[in-house]
Amino acid sequence: MDTRDDPVEPEPEAEPQPRWIRRTPIVPEQWWGPPTALAVGVTAIVAIGIWLQRPALPVVIPVGAVVLVGAFVLAVAGRRAYWYPSRAEAWRLHRTRVLVWDAVGVALSVFAFAVGARTLLIGYLVAATGLFTMRRDDPTRFERRGRAVASAAVAVVAAVFAVVALTVPVVDEAHASLWIGWSVLVIPVAVVVAVLNWRAASRTAEPDLDGAEAVEGQRPGPEPGTDPLTAPDRTAS
Repeated sequence: MDTRDDPVEPEPEAEPQPRWIRRTPIVPEQWWGPPTALAVGVTAIVAIGIWLQRPALPVVIPVGAVVLVGAFVLAVAGRRAYWYPSRAEAWRLHRTRVLVWDAVGVALSVFAFAVGARTLLIGYLVAATGLFTMRRDDPTRFERRGRAVASAAVAVVAAVFAVVALTVPVVDEAHASLWIGWSVLVIPVAVVVAVLNWRAASRTAEPDLDGAEAVEGQRPGPEPGTDPLTAPDRTAS
């Protein structure tokens, strides 16, 4: 029977993997690269604090400590996701990344206000613009809520610096005017970013942690019934 003229039904396209799965480390550089960058950033923070020798200096140690702790936690979670790949480890690494980067962002906002909030303000304007341009990346609910909490924390930091500038007489007039002026600009932007992210989080579905789809092009094909991110044991000799 000749079937050459029969229509060929196209195969259904596989749904793309979520970003938090696609970012699972598959080479060593992907898990130790970001922590290394954070450690280098601590060096820059210390250098700026020593160079300015002004109000930045007292906040160098706590900010640097927060960044170093974040780098260590990120390295541990990334290494575990690399050596023991699974969907659960990918989700744990994603949550760790959100917590670390948000905490680092808030710590850097404290440092930025101590030295002058110009860089912080520019960063938040870029973040507010990217809030809409990166919507195709489908952030998770946890990620959106993390952004909202971090933005709210930055607004609190700005308010605290403004109150200190108004109530503490030992703060010189130049720094007081700088903190108050930039707080007036940063607080509304941070609040808007926080509200938009929190509202978007309420409309975002929770990720499927029990899915069975494989990560195409990143992992060896799993055996039937196994975890989609399971790879051969890298610890085997």
